[in-house]
Amino acid sequence: MYAKINGATIDGLQGYIVTVEVDISAGLPSLDIVGLPNQSVKESRERVKAAIRNSGFEFPMRRIVVNLAPADLRKQSSGLDLAIAIGILEASGQIKLRKPKRNQLLAKSVFIGELSLEGHIKPINGLLAMAVQSYESMYERIYTGIENSAVASCIESLDIFGASNLENLVRGIEKNTLERQDYLEQSTDKIELNINNEYDFSDVQGQVFAKRGMEIAAAGFHHIIMVGPPGAGKTMMAKRLPTILPILSKDEQLEVSKIHNIAGLLTGHHLMQQRPFRAPHHTATLASLIGGGQSVRPGEITLAHKGVLFIDEAPECKRELLDALRQPLESYTISISRVYGNYTYPAEFILVLASNPCPCGYYGDPYHNCICTDGEIKKYLYKISGPLQDRMDLQIYVDRPELFELQQQSEPDERWSSKAMRENVEQARALQFERYKGESFQLNGQMTHRAVRKFCVLSSEAEDLINTVFRQFHLSARSYDRILKVARTIADLDGAECIEREHIAEAMAYRKERG
Repeated sequence: MYAKINGATIDGLQGYIVTVEVDISAGLPSLDIVGLPNQSVKESRERVKAAIRNSGFEFPMRRIVVNLAPADLRKQSSGLDLAIAIGILEASGQIKLRKPKRNQLLAKSVFIGELSLEGHIKPINGLLAMAVQSYESMYERIYTGIENSAVASCIESLDIFGASNLENLVRGIEKNTLERQDYLEQSTDKIELNINNEYDFSDVQGQVFAKRGMEIAAAGFHHIIMVGPPGAGKTMMAKRLPTILPILSKDEQLEVSKIHNIAGLLTGHHLMQQRPFRAPHHTATLASLIGGGQSVRPGEITLAHKGVLFIDEAPECKRELLDALRQPLESYTISISRVYGNYTYPAEFILVLASNPCPCGYYGDPYHNCICTDGEIKKYLYKISGPLQDRMDLQIYVDRPELFELQQQSEPDERWSSKAMRENVEQARALQFERYKGESFQLNGQMTHRAVRKFCVLSSEAEDLINTVFRQFHLSARSYDRILKVARTIADLDGAECIEREHIAEAMAYRKERG
């Protein structure tokens, strides 16, 4: 007796359809799974046996061979449990469907879910990536557990059916009583309310210079390094940066949700609507930052895709950890090589580094004495290498707010609310999208050297100023380009077609750290 069922697995961030072939023949009772399964798939033998028995079906006491094709693809998802169980029930004739209907149903369906010993269908990580691959492979429906079905139903061209356990799923297929899961999309107004309820830039007292820097960074996709004493508000502002970024589009929501679903971080019954904010501790390992492990899971820089990666106390990090950021800052991807394959993950994020000016935090502070030696300060700041600092478009010194700023009782300045700042950012980005139509990039911070020469048109006064600055400070070619990129963003925030002298001057104010 033979049956063929469609399941799915993931490898890296990609979903793959797996053909589950089941053959039941005479011989000593056994269940063998072949086709490069990992340990979690091998252990499905015991889960499937118990689930079939405890769901009121008969487990065949014969020789059962399960082949997972293609044989050269590593199978590493417990979500194959359901496909294996359905295959055994189909091969043993326990699914009561007429042959034409059975062939049509099984050929166009994908079964995904982990089984408990009692027969319940449990949620799994990576279902979203599997659902996308099912759609791209021209399948029509997915059968899975109820908890998983809500998120998968965002793929509108797929029919998603959920059941609480194996018995209900089989009986629902036989009697055609399973209800299609519809995706309940949240309105834009509700998304904006959720974003602004938790964090808002209006909470930040004073710090106009730093808030303006954040607005520029969000508008042009520029990376930031903030230097200032403890308690100045660096972390507070970094957490609010995602609130002034444009709301994720539907395609971006799906892309980001796939990544977080594979990592087991997608909660609730909706796609992610807020841009990611990831803040790994300075003691994080290299693998946790860039990704890796036995199953090559995404790291923090991939989890920050389309959002913000914030590293507080950056000089406390190992230097190799910070230098690993240099490649994704240029290419917006991270490549991981393993013996069994090479993986390229997306890593398009705004990097925000925060640092004290010295180990004790009070170098240059007029109200506190710094107790650090010159050697300690140099060693501390040396942790952030020159090449990495050169890739940071905005370098902001964050002063500690004054008492009168903290005690202000008047209404917060609406100019510096997250809503007003996001509107400015969206208007500036709209100009960039229009300008860069047909290009391989969309935002100023992503311009290549050739694009800078083409799109950063300077007035005569602005050109005189940038030439003077270049000669006086002996700028590198990368620093020169980054000043022009930031100036282009400032001009876009002003709605100016040409970069003027004041735009270059403001861009220069964000290039040199104080203290």
